Amino acid sequence: MQKKVRDTKKVILKVALKLFSERGYDGVGIRDISKEIGIRESALYKHYSGKQDIFDSILKDIEHRYQEEFSTILPENMTNIFSEENDVREELFRISITMFNFYLKTEYGSQLRRMLTLEQYRTSEAGKFFRELIIDKGLYYILGVFTSLINDGVYIDADPMVMALQFYSPLYLLLSKYDNQPEKYEEAISFLERHITIFNKIYLKD
Repeated sequence: MQKKVRDTKKVILKVALKLFSERGYDGVGIRDISKEIGIRESALYKHYSGKQDIFDSILKDIEHRYQEEFSTILPENMTNIFSEENDVREELFRISITMFNFYLKTEYGSQLRRMLTLEQYRTSEAGKFFRELIIDKGLYYILGVFTSLINDGVYIDADPMVMALQFYSPLYLLLSKYDNQPEKYEEAISFLERHITIFNKIYLKD
């Protein structure tokens, strides 16, 4: 019985995230969510006190889901990520494509990014999550990568934060440009590869 309750709560959050990402918070009502799921409104209220409670629960779930998606792909420790066996360009592409695909291709990631983009100015909490998740986490991860590469003598001695901004900003721009255009995915990846190639021409030591 407990499993059924947990599953219903998860379904509500999943459907609500989808609708919030499409219409925004103000464009969705409890009736819309319960209708999409196929349950009565009264049944939804057994799990959540209202729409704001559902929205807040999505935000609480974000950090856990994000860590779950990235923990095995983007290790916190940079040691041995870049070595003689691991080409810098290939590793940067792997890291970039991981972030890129999460926000562009996975259902959860793309819906999450759209919802937070829409809601960042409605509530301070959503704005905080937008900055931390969509901007800061990726930026500071890349900062750590470039700091390690400079310290190891792979990249020239430069400001790693400026490098991170120069590298990460086009990724965010490409996400915005190719959002909701799955038929242009290969074009987006081509731009991503060209960006990394040119970036390395500037910063890689001879």
